[in-house]
Amino acid sequence: MRNRFGAIVTLTVSLLVCPSLQSPSQGAPTPKLVFSGNGLNVAHFGAHEPAVEKTMHRLLGRPTTPLSPTPALQNCGVSAMSSWHALSIYFDHEKLVGVSLGPGTEPVGQTAAGLRLGYSLTRARELYGRTFRTSTNQGVAWFLKTSNGRLDGFLVPSTGLTPGPSSRIFTIDAGDVGCPAMSP
Repeated sequence: MRNRFGAIVTLTVSLLVCPSLQSPSQGAPTPKLVFSGNGLNVAHFGAHEPAVEKTMHRLLGRPTTPLSPTPALQNCGVSAMSSWHALSIYFDHEKLVGVSLGPGTEPVGQTAAGLRLGYSLTRARELYGRTFRTSTNQGVAWFLKTSNGRLDGFLVPSTGLTPGPSSRIFTIDAGDVGCPAMSP
């Protein structure tokens, strides 16, 4: 119950800080990053840490959080991470194991089918149909299986912890992004 309450508080505060999640703009910039079940268009899971860091630096500039160890997450398959604003990149034993986008507006990213942060639950279902599912196990989460792996994330806001028409995509995650209680 405490994890659910913490997730709701975090999501609510982040929505206030990131008002762009309330309604995506029509003329949004073309994303540089495309999320899939096996990583990003520019770095697939298993890629070596130095190569991924170099690629991300070239695309996005200096990281806002430089590569650093994550001792608290080592038992969860993550030994280091770095971030560029709303994008976090996760490594284990110097190999890419996870990517997470959100909350925030930079960098711009989307799934292969075009799902972006701030899109409505209705739009997500238009893009993915029955493969797009939701859960209230850890706050209000979404997930789907793709031909090359799983994508998931959180939705915000929710009414009584049930996703509804006003729910929006709050995060997009692929791979290992922390312990199960920390991710959907």
